[in-house]
Parts: sequence; C-alpha cells; structure tokens
Amino acid sequence: MKFSMVDVNKKANAIINQVAESGEVATIYKRGKPIAEIHPIRTDGARQDALAYLANVILVNVDRQVDDVIETGRKRGV
Repeated sequence: MKFSMVDVNKKANAIINQVAESGEVATIYKRGKPIAEIHPIRTDGARQDALAYLANVILVNVDRQVDDVIETGRKRGV
C-alpha cells in the first residue's frame, strides 16, 4: 500500500486500521520518495489470548426472545 503525507495527515486512523486488518505494510511517500513504513504488529499469542478469553466467558441464560431484547435496546436508544 502506498500513501502520501497528505493521505496520512487526513486519514491516519483509517490507514492504521487498514494495516492492522490486512496485515500489509503501508509505505509513506513525501514528494514522491518513500520516507516511512507502517507495519502491523504480529503476535503469535494473540490467537491464544482470544481463545483463552472466550473460554472464560460466563454464559447467561436469557428468558426473552432476541428480537424483544433488540427492540428494547432500540427504544432506550442503545
């Protein structure tokens, strides 16, 4: 991915999110010359952390229909 400094100044958050989601490196150009790169952080433990978190989630019994819960949230502005 290539971005100019103008792009970075206008859309830094979107660029960083794109790098994180795609796993690609973003190269930043100033006056047509590459000056920096944004790399995603790759952690092998991220998947294990996510699985451990999900394994410890406490399930809750809900005695209402999902549509009813959604409608209640909409009425409350959630």
